[in-house]
Amino acid sequence: MEERLSAQELLKYSRHDHMNTLHLIRMLMDLGQQDGIRRAIDEAVERARQESALGALGMPRLGVWLLTFGWRFPEYEVFLDVSADGPGDRETDGEAEAFLEELFSDLHESLSPYAEYRAHIRVKTESGAWAVNFMLTGPHELQGNLPEAAPGARFTFEHAVENGQLMMTVSGRKVDR
Repeated sequence: MEERLSAQELLKYSRHDHMNTLHLIRMLMDLGQQDGIRRAIDEAVERARQESALGALGMPRLGVWLLTFGWRFPEYEVFLDVSADGPGDRETDGEAEAFLEELFSDLHESLSPYAEYRAHIRVKTESGAWAVNFMLTGPHELQGNLPEAAPGARFTFEHAVENGQLMMTVSGRKVDR
């Protein structure tokens, strides 16, 4: 997906997600399932907390890409874990976002419409270093090689298959110039 989502499209997807959560809570209320209601609310609050923590990443394009990942690649059930102890590298922001878009567009081509996929995404910044780790479950029938970071890229890309899961890390370090 090469074109960016407009603000109107972003709001539409966000409203849709919030409405789904409210419908779930309403259904659980109608069924009298108080524990389910609490769990649904707690999960919605935690999801919002994780999404909000992306602001501390200091890489706005990468942050938006991660926030909209589940909307643009709906085959994946997304779990996001953010630990941002300071900003990443704003200068690498667009380059990392473009690389991830290319990477997941390539992966998207090999996904089965009949399989279940999960994406556990862990974002971490610490002392100017940043990393986005993906643990992808589901059958990824890779058609050739995954894209590699360009030779002059200001980030690294590593990937491996472990226990049937595709593990990928895009990471870098802020360099003061």
